[in-house]
Amino acid sequence: MNQPSSPSGAATLDRPVPDQPVPDQPVPDQPVPDQPVLGQAVPGPARVSAPPRPAAHAVLFTTLGTLGGLLLLAAITTVTGLPMFVLPFVASLAIISVAPAVPFSQPRSVLLGHLSAALPAFAVVAALGPSVWSAVLAAGLATAPMMLLRAPHPPANATAALIGLTGPAPLFLADALLPAVLVVIAAGLLMGRALPGRSYPAYWR
Repeated sequence: MNQPSSPSGAATLDRPVPDQPVPDQPVPDQPVPDQPVLGQAVPGPARVSAPPRPAAHAVLFTTLGTLGGLLLLAAITTVTGLPMFVLPFVASLAIISVAPAVPFSQPRSVLLGHLSAALPAFAVVAALGPSVWSAVLAAGLATAPMMLLRAPHPPANATAALIGLTGPAPLFLADALLPAVLVVIAAGLLMGRALPGRSYPAYWR
């Protein structure tokens, strides 16, 4: 007796069903994170405490590197008589030593930061004379060129304040500022080569 045939299109138990192609599912566009912009807060997870304490050897090497760089700056000041061992350059060297990877520490930020801060400071002194108010104005105005040049370096604001307060001759750029900046960068490069686990600079341009 003949078995009734299965309905059209129905799969039988003894016949495997071929794999059906799965249509491609549309992938939603992933947002591209914005690049951080100077002067704006960088989004990220909120930190609820200070960074972890560094290892003892890192503290030792960083302290010795800072001391060595400052000794170099002081020795050149003593030998040449140039006013290079002043607070802005001491702060620059300390930033490079403690945080060599941040944008503030990079050679272009150190060089362009100090130079671009000094120029408006000399303009302020030429117009108003040296005073504490000239120092305030010079230090504040120094922020703009550093940001426009993508060379932020907070100690350069102190350079502008120093010029506004003391009113040095324009030769200060050549006989103190530029040599001190080059010594600070050279000290950073030496620390980057000599200290274990350290690399400097992170970038040049």
